[in-house]
Amino acid sequence: MSVTYYCIKDLKLLGKEEDCIHYLYNQGEGWVVDNHNILMDRIMGYDESEPADSPYKIGNTSIMDLVEELSEKEADKFIENL
Repeated sequence: MSVTYYCIKDLKLLGKEEDCIHYLYNQGEGWVVDNHNILMDRIMGYDESEPADSPYKIGNTSIMDLVEELSEKEADKFIENL
């Protein structure tokens, strides 16, 4: 099983990708499926404000900079500090 943890900096959220499924950590519920693609949009650099034909719609580095990969230990510490 492959798990990668992420800090979503602009929203101060914790996310993870586990076996190609994306999750967000919700303090009251634990890990919940990211049905709104919050994490994946940042990983892919998807900028919804760009026009559909814009070359900056996908791969926008400003959006990609909003997410940072974390170690499992750092993710555990993030959860502890909530």
